[in-house]
Amino acid sequence: MKLEFDGIDQLIAEIDRIEGLTDDLKNKALIAGGDLLRDRMKEEVYANGLHRLSGEGQESLIRTEPKDGELFVGTQGGKKQPGFYLYMHEFGFYNVRAKRFVAPRPFASIAYENSKDDILNAYVDEFRKGIGMS
Repeated sequence: MKLEFDGIDQLIAEIDRIEGLTDDLKNKALIAGGDLLRDRMKEEVYANGLHRLSGEGQESLIRTEPKDGELFVGTQGGKKQPGFYLYMHEFGFYNVRAKRFVAPRPFASIAYENSKDDILNAYVDEFRKGIGMS
């Protein structure tokens, strides 16, 4: 990163401009990273042992809007929401009829771990666009 200034006034003005953009930029960066993670999770749902029947699990994955500097990617909560069963497949569950524990078939954690670098790159790209460095 290379910044050149002739005087202290320009430096102060640039810092004020960058500080004024931070909340909006943070939200844009979170949205970019959240969209990337949501798309990767949708790709992984049926890649690790789950079978596609209706596609409801894949379509139930959403991204919330940023609030207080955070957003969430996953399914909407509640047992009556589409894709509620993805939680059980991610962490495993006890099958009452079979009287045994069904092992987890994670997809969200795999998608997240494999996407960390790409999410950070999406953040950096958004910040560069907002500051005018790209």
